[in-house]
Parts: sequence; structure tokens; C-alpha cells
Amino acid sequence: MLRNIRKLFGVEGAEPTQEDAPSLHPAQRTRYDHPIVNHSIIGQTMVITIVERELNVTIAADVCYEIKELYANEAGVRHIVLDLENIKFVDSAGLNCLVDLLATVKKRHGRVGVAAATAHVEVLFKLTRLELVFTIRRSVIDAIDAIEPKD
Repeated sequence: MLRNIRKLFGVEGAEPTQEDAPSLHPAQRTRYDHPIVNHSIIGQTMVITIVERELNVTIAADVCYEIKELYANEAGVRHIVLDLENIKFVDSAGLNCLVDLLATVKKRHGRVGVAAATAHVEVLFKLTRLELVFTIRRSVIDAIDAIEPKD
């Protein structure tokens, strides 16, 4: 989907530059009086719980930024499981955030799993065919088991 959008605007293959990145310091970006994500680490997997009820244009960039910062600071982590149990609505900005996160994780040869998505969100993944690139499971433990290699 993102590739088609890039083709439409003639930026196929164009990688984001430093100029494309937000120039604000994280303290300036944060507009929230509470954490927007929580995380824990199990093995080589970081489990991210998005606290907000919507992953939309208003919050998607901040959520993506927070997750990437957490991921960058944990060198031993390869995979991410996104716990979406709180998310009731996702728009195109939210999907773009998830696809962008996938690209970051793939650089470490990791995988992204989605856990506990509501029926509405799961249908959106199927409509956009993102269930082909994200491992979707009903629980966090099932998602971890699906993305971590078996020894």
C-alpha cells in the first residue's frame, strides 16, 4: 500500500532524509501528561502496549517515534509485538506508522507481531492485506511464540 502511494507521488525508492525527520526535541514533541506506550522485554522481543484508544493522525507520529526510541535503546531486542488491545480505531496515518516500524525492525532482521487486535482493527489489516506482513495473534504470548525462532 505504501509503495503504491509512493509511486503515485513519484517518490518510489526515495528514502527519508534528515530533513524529513521531525526537528523537535522529544520533550518538545510530547503533548501528553501520561505515557502513550508501555513496554517490556521478553527474550529478544519488546512488547509494546499502546495506551491510547486511537492510532490516528493526531497521535501516530508520536507513537511511532516513542516505539523507535525504545527499540533503538535496546540492542539485544530483535522483534516487536504490538499489543493493540486498547486500540479501537486506526486510520491511514496509524497504518503508515506500523509499516514504518516494520521497516525499522527488518534492519535488525526482526519481525513484528500484532496481538489482541479488536475485530475492527483486524478487519482493517485484512482489507489492506497487511496480515501478510504482520504476524497477528489473539494474545501477546501467542504472538511472541509466532515471531521468535525456535531453538
